Amino acid sequence: MIELSNLRFRWSATHAPVIDIPRFSVKEGERVFLEGPSGSGKTTMLNLLGGMTVPEQGSIVVDGIDLVGLKQAARDSFRANRVGFIFQMFNLIPYLSLIDIVMLPCRFSTCRAEAACKKSGSVEADARRLLDHMEIDLEALENRAVTALSTGQQQRVAAARSLIGAPSLVIADEPTSALDQNVRDAFMSLLFSEITDAGATLLFVSHDVTLASKFDRQTTMSDINNAGTQQ
Repeated sequence: MIELSNLRFRWSATHAPVIDIPRFSVKEGERVFLEGPSGSGKTTMLNLLGGMTVPEQGSIVVDGIDLVGLKQAARDSFRANRVGFIFQMFNLIPYLSLIDIVMLPCRFSTCRAEAACKKSGSVEADARRLLDHMEIDLEALENRAVTALSTGQQQRVAAARSLIGAPSLVIADEPTSALDQNVRDAFMSLLFSEITDAGATLLFVSHDVTLASKFDRQTTMSDINNAGTQQ
């Protein structure tokens, strides 16, 4: 699913590399825990994987596509179609309803909309299915602003949004950092269940090493990234 080779990135020619990864790979369907402290290059690597930035050199192959060879519009389309992001700060649009927030990726991706329809009959029905699976009580919460939800509820809405339309790769960037242990454990159980059901690959980035044993494999940024500079 992911194959990085001789990957280097720096912010300008006068800066030392932030990313220097000789090789890193993730198999299709694998669940990988990636740990590293602030400044170790985690977020920069995720931006490269999502096609939001391009490297100085090297190869980024995701789901069989070499992102380095694509123009910006093609990278944007690739990300919309094949990658689901769960952000640390949620990035939920406050003026949208919960259903509209979850359906949002399908507005930018025809293939994800088609996958959602195939799964549940319509995009809205699939959004409702995912929210129900994430234990969001729509009968009680559907008309409530997302900003009025608890932190744990907002995170589950964000996860449902990332999963709609069965993206082949889900990237989670510190998604449990704001959750207490009970909510965190419930969230992880729900996330794994939906990832398994979708047959997706999961790259989970966190500094919380107590979660690592839940994954197929654990690695650290210091294991894969030779750059020792701050982001």
